[in-house]
Amino acid sequence: MRTKNAAFLALLQGDQLDLVALIEIARPSTPLRYALDAESRVWNGSTFEATAGFFGEIQESAEREIPALQMVLQNADGVLGPLCHPDTGGADLRGQRVTIRQASRTMLTGTTPADLVIEWVLFINSYSWIGREAVAFDLGVFPAEAIRVPDRTLQGLRCRWLYKGTHCGYVGDLTTCDKTREDCRRHFEGEPLRFGGFPTAADARALRVD
Repeated sequence: MRTKNAAFLALLQGDQLDLVALIEIARPSTPLRYALDAESRVWNGSTFEATAGFFGEIQESAEREIPALQMVLQNADGVLGPLCHPDTGGADLRGQRVTIRQASRTMLTGTTPADLVIEWVLFINSYSWIGREAVAFDLGVFPAEAIRVPDRTLQGLRCRWLYKGTHCGYVGDLTTCDKTREDCRRHFEGEPLRFGGFPTAADARALRVD
């Protein structure tokens, strides 16, 4: 991992934060670059146009669903909206990479600019809305249109569900669960089990032919 600039790390640890978000949205043509600031910013030789916007809170359910983040960018000038639709001269941005960098306004230049930013890479999964005032993007950690990930992992003798969560479904008086099939029977006595493991997984591995 690259070591960050010492002055930048000191700034992050202090209480005088002066950070600006630099957003880069990949496209088949030139990337879209925006700075959430009152004026445009230049980083690593690229100009990030000033715009208004914000990020929502990272959403991740107790059932360990894939994290998601909403990003809202202003469309008051009517420029960004058409760029999100092929039929208006733009491109479908769903599945495209979004790089978000946090940088100090006073430290945007340097011989090693990557040392002066904190960087996240996400992907546009969908549009929440495209309106006259703003465009809202739903971001995720995988490009949803290109990658399919399993909903759950294959675990044998241990239940994966959050105790008393949506998938578990237990609403009784027992306060603990050891995640085994036997304890699941104790919780759902006389009812269908909601065990979240795969007891035959070991047999499946034994039958596997390499």
